Parts: sequence; C-alpha cells; structure tokens
Amino acid sequence: MKIIGITLLTVFFLLAGCTQASDVPISNSTINESDTGKHSIQYALRFKDVDLEKPLKKMVKTDLTKVILKQEIDNYTTYFYQKNQDDENVTAAIKIGMNIFEIGHVGYSAQNTDQYTVSQINALDNDYIKVTGACGANCPISYYIQTDTNSPKVLRIEAHTVEADVDQDGTNEIVATVGTAAQTSIYQLKNAHMVATNLNETLDAQEVTYDKESNTFVSGAMIWRVKGEELVNST
Repeated sequence: MKIIGITLLTVFFLLAGCTQASDVPISNSTINESDTGKHSIQYALRFKDVDLEKPLKKMVKTDLTKVILKQEIDNYTTYFYQKNQDDENVTAAIKIGMNIFEIGHVGYSAQNTDQYTVSQINALDNDYIKVTGACGANCPISYYIQTDTNSPKVLRIEAHTVEADVDQDGTNEIVATVGTAAQTSIYQLKNAHMVATNLNETLDAQEVTYDKESNTFVSGAMIWRVKGEELVNST
C-alpha cells in the first residue's frame, strides 16, 4: 500500500507541474527579472525572406492620356492618370531621366486626389521615391521606387507604411500596418536580402499598432520595443 500511495503522490505533483507550465508565454518567449524585481518578457522575432521588388515597366508619354495630378520632387516627375477607356481606376507613373515607367494602380477616384502622395525617403539603406494611394476599402498601398536610371525597381506593400529605425541600429526599417484589427509587420534588410516579420504572429495578438513618436508597438495594455532581434515588453 505504501508503494501505491507514493506512486499516486508522484503522479499528482507531476500533473500539478504541467498545469503551471501552461501559464507561461508561448515557446518563442523568455521571462527575465531585472534588478528592481520587475519581469520583462522577450519574444524572438522570426524573419522570413520576402520577394516584393519588381522591375519597373517602361511606357511612352502618349500613354498619359488623362493626367489628373502631377507632382515633382528633385529631378523626378510622378503622374497620376487614367488609362484610355478606363474612368474607374487611377494609375501612377514616374519619369526618371528621359524615360517614363508605370508604377501601378493607386486608386479609383479622380476627384479625391489628396489620397495620392509623393515623398522622398530613406529606408533599408536606400533612397526611394515613395508613392501612396489605396487599392480598395481599408486597403492603403505604398510603392517604393528605386530611381537607378539603368534598372529602376519598385517595392509594393499593401499597407499603411512608415519608415523608422525601430531597432536603433542606424538604418530605417519599414513598418507596415493594415486592417481594421491592425496587422503590423516590420521589413528590413538582412545580408542584402529583404526579410519581414509579423508582430501579430509573434505576440499571438489580434491587434498590434505602431506609435512612431515613442518608437513602440502596442498590443492591448502592453507596450513593446524592438531590441536586436527581440520584442521586449517595456511597460
């Protein structure tokens, strides 16, 4: 009987230990205790290769039949126009040197031109002309154009984007947020290749937003910062 009793107690404590283990964060996280006794939670950021850059397609000026907006930055001219027999879509194009290249679809409205913006930015160790518009309801779109006159390329991200040095390494990453329940991703360069990580997946959270002023990410009542390749709770 003593042997049976000891065996039952052993099983009980093992089950109790398993129940407590379920309360800790998911497997890609760690918990550290600071000198003040406060706990900080850290999640490893898992970056995946992405292939979003495409070569720009050359076009002729006569294709710009119905220009609704033209903006000039530095030596570059960006056109927002409607194609022949298509009054429902707005397309963007850019003049680089003596050539004109089609950027892509940026929206539907020829009247509400405030939604179409052009800016010159630096991100991912490159200078870009950034063109924004909308690909649908609650669907912002951002184009990043590399203006190399020999082989210009465009990076297309279907999201609201900002450029910020989120990990404080001296290089601006691209932070992209989209959706009513905000889905937020970080794009960066690693070994000359573009990679991305989704913070909602990292935190197993329905909504994650980015606050550029404080350079932090918010999920519910939790505030997070990027340190190296980790997401660290800063509340």
